[in-house]
Amino acid sequence: MTLIAGENICKQFNQRTIFKDLSFSVNEDDRIGLVGPNGIGKTTLFQLMASRLTPDSGNISRSKYCHIAYLEQEFSSEQLHQTLFGYVSAVRDDLTAARLELERAEQTLADNPSSQKAIETLGEAQHRFEALGGYRFEMEVKTILVGLGFPENRFHNRLENFSGGEKNRASLARLLAGKSTLLLLDEPTNHLDIDSTIWLEEFLAKTDKAYIIVSHDRMFLNNAIKKVWELAGGKIEQYFNGFARFLEERDERRQHIEHLYRHQQEEIKRIEDFVRRNIAGQKTKQAQSKMKYLSRIKRIELPSSDANPVAFRLQSGNRSFNLILSLDSASFGYGNHPVVREVSFNLYRGDRVALIGRNGSGKTTILRTILGELESVDGSIRLGQKVEVAYFDQELSDLNDDNTVLDEIWQMEPMAEAGRMRTFLARFGFRGEDVLKKVSVLSGGEKTKLALAKLLYMPANFLILDEPTNHLDIDARQALEEALREYQGAYLVVSHDRYFIDRIADKILYLENGAVRIFEGNYSYLKEKLDSERERSAPPKKGTDPEKLKEYVDFKKISQYKGRIKKEIKSLTSRISDHELILKRLDDDIEHKIPKTDWEKLTAAYQEKSRIENLLLELYSRLEEMKDLDAQYSDIERQSDTGQFD
Repeated sequence: MTLIAGENICKQFNQRTIFKDLSFSVNEDDRIGLVGPNGIGKTTLFQLMASRLTPDSGNISRSKYCHIAYLEQEFSSEQLHQTLFGYVSAVRDDLTAARLELERAEQTLADNPSSQKAIETLGEAQHRFEALGGYRFEMEVKTILVGLGFPENRFHNRLENFSGGEKNRASLARLLAGKSTLLLLDEPTNHLDIDSTIWLEEFLAKTDKAYIIVSHDRMFLNNAIKKVWELAGGKIEQYFNGFARFLEERDERRQHIEHLYRHQQEEIKRIEDFVRRNIAGQKTKQAQSKMKYLSRIKRIELPSSDANPVAFRLQSGNRSFNLILSLDSASFGYGNHPVVREVSFNLYRGDRVALIGRNGSGKTTILRTILGELESVDGSIRLGQKVEVAYFDQELSDLNDDNTVLDEIWQMEPMAEAGRMRTFLARFGFRGEDVLKKVSVLSGGEKTKLALAKLLYMPANFLILDEPTNHLDIDARQALEEALREYQGAYLVVSHDRYFIDRIADKILYLENGAVRIFEGNYSYLKEKLDSERERSAPPKKGTDPEKLKEYVDFKKISQYKGRIKKEIKSLTSRISDHELILKRLDDDIEHKIPKTDWEKLTAAYQEKSRIENLLLELYSRLEEMKDLDAQYSDIERQSDTGQFD
């Protein structure tokens, strides 16, 4: 059944055509991803579908079963005074009225505990509330709020006391809890951490509602949608095989159209040449016939590019010493209250590290402490020699709303020529009159690109990036990925974009419960390891034989000690890997980079090499001891692997 359909929709803003003869239809089981560059009209299309805008021409029809839910961007003063739980629950007007009736009946009975009428009234109110699914709905609201990262102790806080990102999550929770049949989800993963994004994927997989998602999170789209609408040239191009296949199909379609275009242009040129040579000769009639044919032919148009392409380029600046950053039992927090405890980690030249964890777990606190904006609670934090740090702040606090785009870059080098500045800004998608726009009127994506432009104008050999992909469209994210992959310096990136982390990281700092664990790999490697750990630590199923349950308890006691051994083995393995990398780099410096006549640098390099080799011998010896202890419990581990405790 079709829920909503549009036919020949046209829409203009300030004499700029957004849509031209756009048509679409949404069925009750559709799961659609709406994609296209920032500014192409995705939000405008949502507003047209939700009746918040009207088309200049064309028609949008909705079935009587079409109830649309669209994310709220603004909150009324009345809503801001509601509690989080009350605001989300209020999406069900019928239940809100039934809940008020139930509360009045409860109060009446409390005032008149012996009144038979009050008892009957309360019973009727309870029955109505239960018949409407009220108690079940309240559990659903709690599940949604927890899934989106809200702790239960904040359910009854007023909405006005939440941050902007938290209010957006509250709006998403309200949308998911409603009785709508079509969800319009505009960037739903903004302000969600990885765990909440995965929860949302699972929620959408189970829902019976149709939905359209605007998102630049490629892994989320790949997991959540079945059909892709690409906005291009004011129209919708449809793809029916999921997001991953869409990227391949789009390239195939464009190549096919380009092939047809070239073939048609060659044919047109051949006919025009024939007409030119024969229009006044013996073949005049043939030439006139060919001219009529040319006037009737439907010209193939090449796919238009609606985006200003970006081409980030990261310069690594001066070469630093090998050690970029050293954390030794460092604790992070405010005052004497640590949020993250005892982190020991070394970051070396060329390292590509991602720091991930839940919202509020302390990621930004760690970055601000490394930058010197906060004092460490305990331990030591040390930057290496000749390290030049460049920091991207997700709050974009470095931008001045009163400046133009060109002024912002000119601050970096006031004596630079305007032409050179314009050329530089063009790499980030700012062309022509765009450079004269005020920062205050830029979109979120444009502000992010401008902040990246300022960050990358001056070379640096250590990048610290806090959520650099926020508001960037897919093409811009891919451009940033490629730039980071080619970057010669080191970087530490905070991100919730799993696809992005997979592409740019070869080491993960995983922050959980105030502790940091180190994983040598990208996000996919981390997920595989965490899934394996969770599977192994799952308790026996209900109804397990008592003898097996006792064995499980014994196993858990032993595995706690074994877990400590495993943790040390991982730590030793990581340290060995780090020091082997240092050794390899020292060998490379000695063989190829340090001039043979520079005896001072060569001597220092050989001394450092000898120290690292001795340290590696100690680490290898300790690793063998830990592996021997680990082997003592291998029989119990094999029992677990055979499923004895399942």
